Amino acid sequence: MKMKIILAAAVLAGLVAAAAAAEPVHQPNPKLAALPVNTWVRVADKQPAPDGILAYAGGVLDSEHNVYLLFGGGHGDYWGNEVCALDMKTLAWKRMYEPDARERYTNDNIDNVKGKLKDSDKPYTRHSYQMLTFVPTAKKMFVWSGCGPGWGKIAPTCPAPPDAWYYDYVANKWELLATDGPKTVGGGTCYDPKRDVVWALPGTSWPKLWKFDIKTAKWSAHAMKPDSSATCHLDLVYSPKRDLIAAAVGEQKKAYLINPETFAVEQPDTSLYKPHGGGGMVYLPDQDVAINVFQAGGVLDFETKKWYPLVPEKTFEGKSWIYGNCNYSPVDKVILIVNAKGTWAYRPPEKFDFKALAEKAAAAAQPPAPKK
Repeated sequence: MKMKIILAAAVLAGLVAAAAAAEPVHQPNPKLAALPVNTWVRVADKQPAPDGILAYAGGVLDSEHNVYLLFGGGHGDYWGNEVCALDMKTLAWKRMYEPDARERYTNDNIDNVKGKLKDSDKPYTRHSYQMLTFVPTAKKMFVWSGCGPGWGKIAPTCPAPPDAWYYDYVANKWELLATDGPKTVGGGTCYDPKRDVVWALPGTSWPKLWKFDIKTAKWSAHAMKPDSSATCHLDLVYSPKRDLIAAAVGEQKKAYLINPETFAVEQPDTSLYKPHGGGGMVYLPDQDVAINVFQAGGVLDFETKKWYPLVPEKTFEGKSWIYGNCNYSPVDKVILIVNAKGTWAYRPPEKFDFKALAEKAAAAAQPPAPKK
C-alpha cells in the first residue's frame, strides 16, 4: 500500500512538472516595465512592410511565443499577404515570409472559397480588421473571412470568403481549417477559454453570433436575443470571470454584453463613454475590465457593466482608427498598437479608480465659468 502511494505521488509530481514545463515562461521586457502609467510611448519602429499593410489590418499577441503578429492589408494601398512579427523580448520586427507576388492576383488564379490564390498555401491579402485571435490550446493565430483583394488598383475584385485559417509562428506556415463559415467585412472575434471556442460576430446589419469549436473545427450560428444591429468595424472581448462577451459596434458607438450560454444581449451603461468599434479593444484579466482604444479611449467595468472615459496623460501620434490592431501583453502588462508612426505601448494603472474617472468626466462636462 505504501509503495502504491509513493508511486502515485511520483506520477502526480511528474504530471505537474510536465504541465509546468509545457507552459510558456517569458520574462517582462525591462523597457516596457519602466513605462510610465497612463501614457502612450513609442517603443519600437513600425512593421517591416509598406504602410498599406495597416489598412484595416488586425493583429494578435501570441502569448505562447511572446510575439505580436500583424496580418492585413488588402486595400488599394498594398496587396501583400505576409505576416510581420514583433519580438516582445527585443522589440524588433521581422517579416516572416515574402508575400505572394501582385502579378499572381488574376481572375484565373483566385479561389474565393478557400480565400487564397490557387497556387499559394497562404490566405490572400484582406481587410482583416478584428477578425483574428490567438488560440492558446492550439498555440496558433486564428483568422476568418474578411474583405478580399480588389480595392483600388488591386485586381481582381473578391467577395469576403467563408474561410478560416491557423497561422503557426514556429513552423511559419498557414493551415486551412474550414470553408463553410460566415462571410463578412469588419467582424469581431474573441477566444473563450471556458468552452475552447472562438466567437465571431459578422459586420452585418442583424448578425448571428457564430461559434468555431477548436476541437472539431466546426462552425455553428446562434441567434442573439433580442436581435441586435451591428455594422463593419467591431471589437469583441471575453471576460472569463463574468462569462460575458463585450462588443463595441462601429461608428454607431453602440455597446453590447452577450451571454455565450443563452445568447441574451443587454446594453451596458454608456452614459459617460460610448466605445468606438473603429478603434481597438482589449481585456485586462487582472482587473476584469475592457479598454477601448480610440483617441482618448474608455474602460468597461464588467462588475458594474458601465463604461468610463479614459484620458491618458499623453496619447499616441498618428491615426486612431486602428481596428483590430490592438493587443494586451499579459507578460509586460501593456497595450500595444502599430500605426504609420511606429509601435506604441500603454501601461494601464494597476487598479482603475472608477469614482475618480466619473468625477473627471463630470467636471469635463461642466460649461466653462463666465469671464468676469
